[in-house]
Amino acid sequence: MTVRHFAIAALAALAAPVAIAQSASDAPLPQQTAQTPTHDDDRGPVDRLRDDGVSLRFVWANDWAASVRGGERLGATNGGGAVGGADFDMGKLAGIEGGKVRITFARYYGHSVAANDIGVIQKIQGYWYPKRQWELAQLSWEQQFKDSHINVLAGRINATWQFARSTYGCRFVSAPDCPYQLTNTSGGFTGFPYVNWGARVTYQPDARYVSIGAFEINPERRNNNGLDWSTHDATGVLVPVEVGYGTTFADDPYPKHLKIGGWYNSAPFTDPELNTRGLHRGLVGGTARSYDGGRYGLYVLADKVVWKPDPTRNTRNLALFGSVTGPLDNAENYTLQSTLGMLWTGLSAARPTDALGFQATLFRFSRKAVGFEDDLIHKNSGTSDHFARNEWMTELNYNYKLFPVVSLVPNIQYIVHPDILGNTVGVKRVPANALVIGLRVMVNMGGPGSP
Repeated sequence: MTVRHFAIAALAALAAPVAIAQSASDAPLPQQTAQTPTHDDDRGPVDRLRDDGVSLRFVWANDWAASVRGGERLGATNGGGAVGGADFDMGKLAGIEGGKVRITFARYYGHSVAANDIGVIQKIQGYWYPKRQWELAQLSWEQQFKDSHINVLAGRINATWQFARSTYGCRFVSAPDCPYQLTNTSGGFTGFPYVNWGARVTYQPDARYVSIGAFEINPERRNNNGLDWSTHDATGVLVPVEVGYGTTFADDPYPKHLKIGGWYNSAPFTDPELNTRGLHRGLVGGTARSYDGGRYGLYVLADKVVWKPDPTRNTRNLALFGSVTGPLDNAENYTLQSTLGMLWTGLSAARPTDALGFQATLFRFSRKAVGFEDDLIHKNSGTSDHFARNEWMTELNYNYKLFPVVSLVPNIQYIVHPDILGNTVGVKRVPANALVIGLRVMVNMGGPGSP
């Protein structure tokens, strides 16, 4: 059986429960709360649509950022995008109880200060993507089986929205935790807005759950606007598994989450340092050496609300979060990612929905990745400088709610030991520690990063 046939078979096996769906309740998933009914006289057009079974969502974000110290060079740039879509309650619309169709489109613009001025592979402006084109970012069917506590999702979806997903990571401007960088880069997790065929099955009898998925790995996903639905260019299958525990303010005055998971990636991958002849690619060039698939990795994510100034109210609170992950092989760019942070919502009673956030992420690069960077520097400049294996990305931001759905997010980011894997063209020195200042303007109506 070829890799492609295995991928298709795995996806079909996981998607099969959708085809045999019987009557099921459209009640919310465990730990979710139902929408509070509104009086007809108070409903606007969006409320009426939602009550009739169509829930709209929209996000527009613009990230301006300036590298004011360090990096490869100083500079400022602007990038952003818009994400819009709708969820269709098929119980209300077509009598298919427990069914839901989700569709999302995205469009991005601008440039990246991370790649253009600093060189790092991680994103500093979370709403910048290299493909400035329209994308079909999701088209899926979700089926909730009330009696068996099983939820099935299948279609054109992103693995990073289903597994190893941080509760608070998308509240930050930089993107080491939205989506989780290591699983996205080394694990082969499809990241938003690029979609592949995939399916996820979750069993959740209470706050505890277990999920398993299968997702097509297709390197061409970034080039086809999400509209090429063939598996002709598929190279393998990603199989993630996650067990966890999660609560919300609906059932826990101090909500918490714990997610433990792992993945198997069957797709072939390339050596960070060597070419097909076994020589150092940074010195002599050539095509990267390729290896057969068979990669594994593990991750743990946790968060908890630890303090509220008023125990009887939930709006103002302090939450802590952290994570750690790593591959179980040694031919990757990364060998470790660990993130720690806090989000303090409602520093004052006068501004209960504003939030102060701090996040610090450690990336540990493999010896092969650092060796490739060292070779480039030596070739281009003749120096004996060396890159560090440990890179820190930190961010401090303040989310100021100008209006309920409009935010201004000034932010400061500091990067210790920047890498150059995001832009290796003409690099002649090891970049200095980089200081970045930025401002995000966001309109968020129910999208990623909403409180």
